[in-house]
Amino acid sequence: MAAFEKLALSDWRRRIVAGSFPSFTRISEALRRLQFVQADPIRSPARAQDLMLRQRVAGYAAGDLEETFPKLDAEEGYLFAYGFMTPDVWRQLRLRPRGKLKKLEREVLDTVAEMGEVHPRGLNEKFGRKSVENYWGGKSQQTKQILEDLHHHGYLRVCRRESGIRVYQVPAEPIGEEADPLERYRRLILTTASVFGPTAKRFLVSELRSHNHLLPARRDRLAAIESLVATGELAEVEVAGVTSLWVRKHWLSEEVPDRVRILAPFDPLVRDRDRFVQLWGWAYRFEAYVPAAKRERGYYAMPVLWRDNVIGWANAKVIDECLRAEFGYVGKRPRAKAFRVLAEAEVEAMARFLGLASGAWELVL
Repeated sequence: MAAFEKLALSDWRRRIVAGSFPSFTRISEALRRLQFVQADPIRSPARAQDLMLRQRVAGYAAGDLEETFPKLDAEEGYLFAYGFMTPDVWRQLRLRPRGKLKKLEREVLDTVAEMGEVHPRGLNEKFGRKSVENYWGGKSQQTKQILEDLHHHGYLRVCRRESGIRVYQVPAEPIGEEADPLERYRRLILTTASVFGPTAKRFLVSELRSHNHLLPARRDRLAAIESLVATGELAEVEVAGVTSLWVRKHWLSEEVPDRVRILAPFDPLVRDRDRFVQLWGWAYRFEAYVPAAKRERGYYAMPVLWRDNVIGWANAKVIDECLRAEFGYVGKRPRAKAFRVLAEAEVEAMARFLGLASGAWELVL
């Protein structure tokens, strides 16, 4: 069993920030270590997966993940959110409870197998363009929704994307017998804990609620986590009276670089909102789906990290081939000259990441 640790809040914050940004030279290397990268379709000024990998892969440019995906040993699927993952994680997700395939679903699946790979538009000629109500109450093309359902349940995989649209194929490896539900849940917990770093047990359980079918009783899900603590696969740490769990080997470093980072709203460092408040004393909220009149910080306000302190947020957009970034602050703006220099360096790096010319940016501090 792993030793129980106690850390001061300042030490814990430094440890979490230091461990949140491992550095990689290749996307494939990053994905193997990170195991999962959350995806989001909003591009403001870039998609979340690109904004997150920019902070962790040297020389990363917007769109690199989509471009290189067919060559990567990677899959797409839903862990605690939709994203890109290693095949091992995807295999734990593939078998989800559902009834027998309906006639149209079987026909779509057979058509994908026959064609080799299918863009949703590729089914229009054979199946038409009938619309049905989607999960959000809007309308989607029926065959497109069937493709998404078949993918969700593991009958299909995403082999590549065309302008952000998923292209599907039948996996080479068929769905086999259901693995032990307890072992599958334990592995998903370890993956999620590895993604986020030190976090509360209730957060882990909540994030994996879409997998509650594996262990329907909450007491069994909690017992599964306790068993990982007992074997030392998860370690416990107490900070300011709050006990968190972590895969400790990934968070040994305490070195925090002297730099400014503009983070994606879904970055693992900020997704756990309770931990965010404990570490930095204010509540961050993603406001893209908040009515404009009720937004406090902006449609796609991105947290700004300086050293080991999230001091505020940035709104950034490209106008006439120039990136305009405007910072906002929870308290007073840092007056240190180093902050301005490092903030400018971060905005320059973001402009280059977006494919803009060096110097094609404006920063409002």
